[in-house]
Amino acid sequence: MSFLIIKKFFKKCWTWLKHHWKAPFVVLFVLFTWLALRRKNVAEQILKIREASYKAQIDAINHAHEEELKKRDEILEQYTKTVSNLEKEFAENNKELDEKKKKSVKEIVEKYYNDPDTLAKMIGEKFEIEYTEGE
Repeated sequence: MSFLIIKKFFKKCWTWLKHHWKAPFVVLFVLFTWLALRRKNVAEQILKIREASYKAQIDAINHAHEEELKKRDEILEQYTKTVSNLEKEFAENNKELDEKKKKSVKEIVEKYYNDPDTLAKMIGEKFEIEYTEGE
């Protein structure tokens, strides 16, 4: 007999849920939201960690950018020195250094920037200047 009473109770509950499903849904939603937001400190810690990570990434990007600018400036400085030296050499020989030759010097300087001996040899070969190794 008690089995029939339990079965009848569940049928009534099911019928009520089919017609009034919004009320239990709202209750479950509020309960879930309360449980999720109850740990406020964890969310704040996550946000602080994300902010610190973001700042670290921005600092790394800025540092890399500064390094690239320094390297570019060093290459440009070496390029201008090389071109001025070549212009002096050519002026002594009554030759002019045209734009095409300047462009080729720039490419050689960019390619062999880290190897000064090879740089001097390549420029010497390109412009028929005798290269002697310094002591």
